[in-house]
Amino acid sequence: MVYPNFKNKHKEEPLFNPHDFLQYKKRDYPNFPHKWIITWQKSVSNHLARKYKLKKVKWKLQGEVRIKGDVGIIRMNGIGSPHAVTTFEEIVALGGKEFLLIGTAGGLKEQGIFLCEKSIRDEGTSSHYEQQGKYAYPDKSLMQRFGKAIERKALPYEVGTSWTIDAPYKETKAEVKKYKKEGVVSVEMESSAIFSVAKFRKVKAAGAFMISDVLGEEKWEPKFESKHMKSMLNKLIDAGFECLESKKR
Repeated sequence: MVYPNFKNKHKEEPLFNPHDFLQYKKRDYPNFPHKWIITWQKSVSNHLARKYKLKKVKWKLQGEVRIKGDVGIIRMNGIGSPHAVTTFEEIVALGGKEFLLIGTAGGLKEQGIFLCEKSIRDEGTSSHYEQQGKYAYPDKSLMQRFGKAIERKALPYEVGTSWTIDAPYKETKAEVKKYKKEGVVSVEMESSAIFSVAKFRKVKAAGAFMISDVLGEEKWEPKFESKHMKSMLNKLIDAGFECLESKKR
């Protein structure tokens, strides 16, 4: 059986779209930011709020939202591609144009910061938006801008491939071994879907991840509470915010 079950469904017209939902819910936010950071970590959201004096707003999106000028940050209140894409679609419908995904990820290589050059589509959401294929890609120009912003922070990083999966407790030993041989550097749950939807909606998205746990072929090494990891993640989120804030629309 080919997935999705309906052949070429990515070419079909949807019954309703995010604009219809927002109109039904009467959601219309004046001066809505065009540039966004999407994250999942409360600590980095709080770090940005303190450092850059972001204003917390009570917008009915699926996450905690803070804004400063034309930049918004949303800390998602759930994980996985369906949740991320639902929220992403609504932000795009409201006027979002540029997006950086910044958060933690599992590492197939080692700890560090990895700028994502492509993502393996091992999730179910992206195939509803584009033809099946192995990879989804970030916007190249935004990825390069983000890389330069990371360099300005003097942060060591590598460019690499991420593996996006729906089932974190089924990251099998065989898969880890296979993807390590292919040079894949990280595993997370959202990037390939976001990149596919961004392409479909003609907006820009890129992402970088700080490794929070390392997946060896026989052993899992959690490092979620590492002070070094948290410090580097804050610096990465600084680079992302300054990347977006410095670019005029």
